[in-house]
Amino acid sequence: MKKLGIVALLGVVLVSGAGIGCGGPQYASNSVSDWYAQQYHQSPWLFGNVISYAIYSFVYGITWMVDSVALNTYHFWIKDAQPLGDGKGSTFDHKNPTPGKKAMQ
Repeated sequence: MKKLGIVALLGVVLVSGAGIGCGGPQYASNSVSDWYAQQYHQSPWLFGNVISYAIYSFVYGITWMVDSVALNTYHFWIKDAQPLGDGKGSTFDHKNPTPGKKAMQ
């Protein structure tokens, strides 16, 4: 049983490392980050102290893994890379956390 756990952990590390090599726009984790920035702007104490440690870090970690393993690999090999894609990189457009104010450049 211990060997199975070690093999499973090694498999996760190797697969996540392979996905990181394919750069991409990080759509899922950047969307969570933008949502969090909007909420933090509305209630900094709640989202800065309570939500960030309890929920946000867990959700961000999961979405980062999904981005690294699946979504960025798709964007790199299917949408962006030259043989199959258009040869132009994908970008993520961040939302301004303070609507009505100019975003920092």
